[in-house]
Amino acid sequence: MKIFCDEKICVRCLACAGESEFGGVIFDGNRIVIDRTRPEDWQTIAAICPTGAIKILSDDEESD
Repeated sequence: MKIFCDEKICVRCLACAGESEFGGVIFDGNRIVIDRTRPEDWQTIAAICPTGAIKILSDDEESD
């Protein structure tokens, strides 16, 4: 599973970081940083994103 933030459509509302319980999503001051090794509820984090910037892809899918 690949999880990433599409910086082109992210509005930095920080909803994803607020939903993150284990530090899997943090805001480093100018961008969202995702640590997919953290045991997060990634489906919920992606669903809470108002712009759909948080993407979950299978390992064989490519991100732009």
